[in-house]
Amino acid sequence: MKSIKLLFIVLILISSSTEAKENQITLKYGVDQFGYVTEDWIEFGSNGELLAKDKASKNEKKLTIKEKEWAHLIASRISLWETQLDKIAVPYATTEIPRRLSVVIGNRGFMDAFAHPTKYPSKIFFNLGVFVTSYGSGKDVKNRNRIDRLFAHEFTHLLQYRWKIKNPYELTNHVERALNGSYKEGFGHFRSISNKWKDDNGHITESAEKTLKSLEAVFVERMVLLKDATDDEAAVLMEGLSMGPFDKKWGALTVALWLVKEAKGNDKNLIKWVDLGPKGIITLANNHLSEDLKAKFNNALKL
Repeated sequence: MKSIKLLFIVLILISSSTEAKENQITLKYGVDQFGYVTEDWIEFGSNGELLAKDKASKNEKKLTIKEKEWAHLIASRISLWETQLDKIAVPYATTEIPRRLSVVIGNRGFMDAFAHPTKYPSKIFFNLGVFVTSYGSGKDVKNRNRIDRLFAHEFTHLLQYRWKIKNPYELTNHVERALNGSYKEGFGHFRSISNKWKDDNGHITESAEKTLKSLEAVFVERMVLLKDATDDEAAVLMEGLSMGPFDKKWGALTVALWLVKEAKGNDKNLIKWVDLGPKGIITLANNHLSEDLKAKFNNALKL
């Protein structure tokens, strides 16, 4: 009996060792010891466009003590993240998992965490400067869980890019663009929401349910108005879809909470929603909207 138990333990250790070797995450610095931007770092303009390296990027900006605290926290989580890639990727069952990744840490720009999969399909970027101003000290215990959730969010975007390569789709109007943004950021936010929104059993919380009701009304209102909006009008209507105050994200958080309801604590239940793509958000909405909002939504989209 003891020999069987010993064999079982050995097999577990071998399995864990194999997984650790198969998944490899490399930590890279987007700012060097002198405070200058390295070639690994990227920045975006206010319109979300990738910026070319310019003179501003050559300005010295060394990591502060507080930023270094976040760098140490991130470095300490790398080995754990290497074991979690398959778990995060459960909804992407039909997608090949990227297993060689880089996490790049810098201190410039306005976004806290981001990815640019089309140009950097295996890189995740963390902005330590924004982490300090937004989340406090990297030594704070609650930020261990936060950085894990942010990693899972950005890794999800890398998975989405790989899924889209095999399942291409076009965005021909404003509604489709809004559905696409809600789809991508909804799955991302599903991974990064805290226990304020999703309890330990993977179910939506009571306070989250209340917020969702108001978000659903905004979601439908924006989608209805986007149907016949001009480009300028659409730009205004799209504001707040996935940026701004967290509890006001009418696209990202709304879809994330719907996904929590669909998952029911089991991420395998989300495989079909991944594979339906952005247009699947219409079906998802109809699963959860109240009857009056559903009628308004479907009438506007002529469904």
